[in-house]
Amino acid sequence: MTSAPADTPTLDLARALVRAPSPSKRETPAATVLRDAMRNHGFDEAWIDEAGNALGVLRRGEGPTIMLNGHIDTVPTGDEALWPHPPLEGVVADGRLWGRGTSDMKSSLACMVVAAAEVAQRGFSGTILVAGVVQEEIGGLGARWLAEHHEPDLIILGEPSKMQFKLGHRGRIEVDVHLPGQIAHAAKAELGENALYRAARYLEKLEALDLPSGGPLGASTATPTRLRSLPEDGANVVPGEAILTIDYRNLPSDPPEEVLARLAALDLDATLHVSDEHAVSENGEIERHFPRINPAYLAPGENTWTSAVRNALRDILPKHGLPFEEGTWWFATDAPHLASRGAIVLGLGPGEEELAHTTRESVRTDMLEIATATYRDLLLALLPEAS
Repeated sequence: MTSAPADTPTLDLARALVRAPSPSKRETPAATVLRDAMRNHGFDEAWIDEAGNALGVLRRGEGPTIMLNGHIDTVPTGDEALWPHPPLEGVVADGRLWGRGTSDMKSSLACMVVAAAEVAQRGFSGTILVAGVVQEEIGGLGARWLAEHHEPDLIILGEPSKMQFKLGHRGRIEVDVHLPGQIAHAAKAELGENALYRAARYLEKLEALDLPSGGPLGASTATPTRLRSLPEDGANVVPGEAILTIDYRNLPSDPPEEVLARLAALDLDATLHVSDEHAVSENGEIERHFPRINPAYLAPGENTWTSAVRNALRDILPKHGLPFEEGTWWFATDAPHLASRGAIVLGLGPGEEELAHTTRESVRTDMLEIATATYRDLLLALLPEAS
């Protein structure tokens, strides 16, 4: 079983990344730390691309290309007074590394860099590409750009999974439902039509909706997350419109067009709108518009790469004191963007899903060493020996 010394290359790099603030669209400090770390660990090349992603490559002749991928952007820290330890200091306490990005998911990238460097020391044939991408939390510009310019055979995505093998996740569609009413003075409400009552009736129908289910991803869900009425500053006005936001999580068998038709049928006078994301890289060089739809992703269960990774992990994880477990994520990731040109994306990361985005975000220091060793052993199992 792998032990965790007080200071290791993985822990040192993870702490350095946590200390480099990188909220979405302002990731340069963390990207610079990651690029420099890859240079210091002997990568053949390490650079920051046009989108702001930090990349490093190890090339050893003919063979498959495996990408180790994670995102370097984080959600905001929030009220730092609510944290048990300062969120940007990389504090190690109680056997854990604390701070924003520890679980989601800078620590995974630290493990990946050190693991790739160890594999290079032992020798292999093929190519290892480590990528720390930007803007995962707000639409995936970094992963979308990466997929346009690189075509690996396999991608290992280090999103938090407690080192469980993950095959995918449901999609996400952010839908605004515009429900009409008729403005009137609140003192004579019968002269109008209150859009909030209409929204209430819509919500009752939404709660009773029978949604698709089945398979490893479970079921589609429709969760109302926000309700606004217009005019917003008219406390004595019967609302003329209500706007209900729905966070819809869909199965691969429940495509966006069917989702929108299902939601529209609950009120034939409602207008549905999926907002556009306007993504711009931090340096201003890359600009994209795309709808707020993150597709569902499920890796083919019997694909050659899926089977190879599954079989390798069944052997590797017990050697490091962990059982082999297989499942899916309950949150969305960059996987569908990364897989858009045919690459197989499979998940495995040391973080804990339940701690992501919270003021308790942290990761076990021993798990960082286990993850580093597991990534190393997995690469050695998948890549041919040096010729």
